[in-house]
Amino acid sequence: MLSELRVENLLLIECAQLRLGSGLTAITGETGAGKTVLAHALDLLLGGKPRAGIVRPGASEAYVEGVFRPPPGLLDDPELADLRERLPDGDELVLARRVGAEGRTRAFVQGRSASAADLRELGSRLLVFYGQHEHRRLTLGAAQLAALDSFCGSEHADVDAEFVACHARVGRLRRQLDDLRARAGARERDLDLLAFELAEIDALGPSAGEREQLAGERERLRRVDALRAAAGTCAETLAPDAAEA
Repeated sequence: MLSELRVENLLLIECAQLRLGSGLTAITGETGAGKTVLAHALDLLLGGKPRAGIVRPGASEAYVEGVFRPPPGLLDDPELADLRERLPDGDELVLARRVGAEGRTRAFVQGRSASAADLRELGSRLLVFYGQHEHRRLTLGAAQLAALDSFCGSEHADVDAEFVACHARVGRLRRQLDDLRARAGARERDLDLLAFELAEIDALGPSAGEREQLAGERERLRRVDALRAAAGTCAETLAPDAAEA
């Protein structure tokens, strides 16, 4: 259930906050009062794509936030398993969306960064949005399948729920398999790199004490200018006449 809606800089609304109680709430007003803006706000909370020019003129971004009282067991849905692991516990569920004037959007769930897909997954279970052309949904295959599933009764619903759980498990196992394959590929690359480096070392054929010898040579070369200057000073001291010549 939607208990609170906050809208900032969305179309003609600069700032509005709506608190809803239980039961039926009717929002009325003349044309241009902002009823459609609230519909746009709800659509954003459901993960909808913002239309061009939706940010109030002069504002840098629009912000929409909805506070919901979720039904019991909402996050127990297998399809929300990944999202459930990222969310803190609480009696309320807060969805939010920011839309920049340049068109970029950011989504939030419980104050944490999320995706528009996360909003769609949660929003579709929290809010049902009906428009004046809702009957057109009957032409969509997904809507037809949902109507058929609901008509088949509780036994079919149990089978459907079991299928959803199995599908989610397959998805988790597939992700684990992809991760293992990626690790195996990284291991092979590491082994190839180590073999290449060992071959280079063998080709050089380093001897015992060579490292210390090379380190000493490096230090001598680093001080070559100072050594040259010192040698010149010594030569001038020992044979000043030769140095002047």
